[in-house]
Amino acid sequence: MFFSDKEIPVTTKNAVISAVNTGRTPCSILLSGGSEALREKCALDLASQVLCTSVENGKGEPCGKCSACLRVKAGVHPDVYRIIPEDGKKLLSVKTVRESCLSRLSVSPTEGKNKVFIFPYCDNLQGVVQNALLKSVEEPPQDTMFIFCADARESLLTTVISRLTEYPLGDVLSSSGRRNDEKTDETARQIARALASGNEFEIMLASAPMHKNRKMMSAVAERLIIIIRDAMAEGSGVESLSGCSMEAYSLARSYKISSLLKIKEIMDKIVSEAKSNANENLLITRFSADTAAILAERSS
Repeated sequence: MFFSDKEIPVTTKNAVISAVNTGRTPCSILLSGGSEALREKCALDLASQVLCTSVENGKGEPCGKCSACLRVKAGVHPDVYRIIPEDGKKLLSVKTVRESCLSRLSVSPTEGKNKVFIFPYCDNLQGVVQNALLKSVEEPPQDTMFIFCADARESLLTTVISRLTEYPLGDVLSSSGRRNDEKTDETARQIARALASGNEFEIMLASAPMHKNRKMMSAVAERLIIIIRDAMAEGSGVESLSGCSMEAYSLARSYKISSLLKIKEIMDKIVSEAKSNANENLLITRFSADTAAILAERSS
């Protein structure tokens, strides 16, 4: 049934059902949180609502029984497009977006009254791709719906988020979100160990998972700040906040407080600039250069 899953917050269910029953289903939507499978199902539910042959004047829930509803559910409706990376590629390219989405905006629907473009994997959606979509998301054609799916809204640029109606589907750390959190923790630990070793190549290697992932970059930097705080407090009897006592101890043995403060300042800048949509590769390059300077100070 339409948006009937138990995991969906009641406030979200009420908001969606109110919108569809009054004929005010948004044209540009963000489904955030919950599991990947739940986001996919809810995206198809919304696609069914605008394609169902039993819904008149855009008002009402989809019947779930007509040919259109059944084909949307089966993933074979010709007016529903899943925009995903090309075979063998991890990231969605501007070329794919232009060919699979933007070029079709001015074309009439194949069968129904509407076209639906679903972006199921937005957690690593590059800024250049989001900017290419910005104007279309802000002013979509009357027969077009955009649905973006992400673990958390922070995966998208603030300029894009401001043009979307968000429907939270639950805990942002559900399923893949929890795996991302674990990866963030492990990446922060690895960078801390690499910093303690004083090996520039190891630092670059430990930083690799953050490439082209602004959300993770900011999260890792915030985690490192807590580890550095513990390193500066090492031996004072203050309780550890990071839970990374070995990494904090190694940093404390390897650096003076003044150097740890400099590393913290680097992390603070990354957090600030990542949240301001700075280029990911530029941030990584700057991080490597700034930490290299601190390593040089330590060895001099």
